[in-house]
Amino acid sequence: MKNILIDGTTISRRMDGLSQYILNVVSRLPLREDKHYTIVVRPNECPEEYLKIWSERGMEILTAPIAPIGPIREWQFRQWLRAQRPYDVAIAPSNQYPLALTIPTLYVVHDIIYERYPGQLGKFAAAKRQWLHFNVAKGLQLASHVVAVSQFTKNEILHFHPQADPQKISVVYEGWEHLKNQESEDSIVAPFKNYILYIGSSRGHKNMTGLLEAMMLVKEKLPADTGLVIVGDDSMLSEEQYKKINQLKEKVVTTGWLNQAALISYCKLAQAVIFPSLCEGFGIPVLEAFYFRKPLLLSNVSSLPEVAGEAAIYFDPHQPSDIANAILRALTMTKKEQTEWINKGTQRLKLFSWQKTADEIETILNNILLS
Repeated sequence: MKNILIDGTTISRRMDGLSQYILNVVSRLPLREDKHYTIVVRPNECPEEYLKIWSERGMEILTAPIAPIGPIREWQFRQWLRAQRPYDVAIAPSNQYPLALTIPTLYVVHDIIYERYPGQLGKFAAAKRQWLHFNVAKGLQLASHVVAVSQFTKNEILHFHPQADPQKISVVYEGWEHLKNQESEDSIVAPFKNYILYIGSSRGHKNMTGLLEAMMLVKEKLPADTGLVIVGDDSMLSEEQYKKINQLKEKVVTTGWLNQAALISYCKLAQAVIFPSLCEGFGIPVLEAFYFRKPLLLSNVSSLPEVAGEAAIYFDPHQPSDIANAILRALTMTKKEQTEWINKGTQRLKLFSWQKTADEIETILNNILLS
């Protein structure tokens, strides 16, 4: 029997992309008689429905007050690990590699966006970037094998960490099944009859400035009761961005962070989804747009064309006028054009699956155990 430790201490109740990844992969790892999985999570952070799924599958669940990021996390993880029984192998499914691990480890790198956009880290950005660079570098060195969530992310790893061994890095894509069988919130009243939907945070690389500048360009051209709905954590919006939103108050509505049911309602009612990001490691909102059968307006940079293929209307995210043209195109397309884009997205979605992700992770894990 091989004892496998999974680090789930970066899971958050706010259900960001990283949390979705860990929850869905762990829930689908094939169970074998020769393996025993133990996952450690922070108290009151992991959703109860997933704890129930893991318990019913026979996984052991431990809780520990370990910070999700930063140097203090390393000390806390080391102290916790000393009190645990020995493990044969570990899965570190987030960028935050636990440096205290001295056993063979599978390490997942989701992105290293902070290298190109350190300003998104907020206060003490330079120090935070330095720590993150150090932690990822050590993880790449110590891990038995590394998973990158896209070819773009693998290329970025090798660009910023040229000492890393490319033969030790595999590309394994993400999935979308967390969207299935989810209930919507019937009480949602859409702020516009027709709207473009943005899903994501307000961090710098998400390009909120470019999106708002594009809306400034098209606001006079949009039909009445037509606009943009911005869904997601808005805590990092700048003063200048808030000013633009206020100027666009008749055409732009921000909802802040929403629970899954409310998010699904907004997705179902949208006319199209827009994702203007300057850089992404993978880009789950791409798959969300495909699943909810919405035309997708998408940046033509980083991992996004790799994920969406020919199923998106692309624009240059550095050119607000290009974003504006894409918005107008989406809001004026015919039913036939909408159907064509939706069908392309539906076909593209078939290439991705959380079960496929979990199966590939297990194959790599088995190779580590055999080596």
